[in-house]
Amino acid sequence: MEIFGIGSDIIEVGRIKNAIEKHPRFLKKIFTGKEILYCQSRKDNKYQSFASRFAAKEAVAKSLHQGLGKHIFFNEIEILNNEFGNPYVVLHGNSYLYFLTNKLKDIKITMSSTKDYAVACAASVKE
Repeated sequence: MEIFGIGSDIIEVGRIKNAIEKHPRFLKKIFTGKEILYCQSRKDNKYQSFASRFAAKEAVAKSLHQGLGKHIFFNEIEILNNEFGNPYVVLHGNSYLYFLTNKLKDIKITMSSTKDYAVACAASVKE
């Protein structure tokens, strides 16, 4: 295996909270339905969960050597959790086509958050 790229991002939880509360379309523009359901189920930590996923999407785009909006789109990067709670990446649409075109095998992701900040790191792996 060969690393194609790595990316990281950090964001203030309050910025995501404000965006969600002030812009009703923000959630659907950035997150998938599964992500929204998961984060909203987190009750007291829902804004941390949204912020972690936002940072993860940014980190994934950076690991793919792309900015968001050309080949990679927020709502085409989906951050889900496996049965053990570990996050993993699912790509859709043009983002997935970009992944295939570059002969990538996987994207590894890690996320963490505090009350005020969320951070994520991603590594794209080539075959």
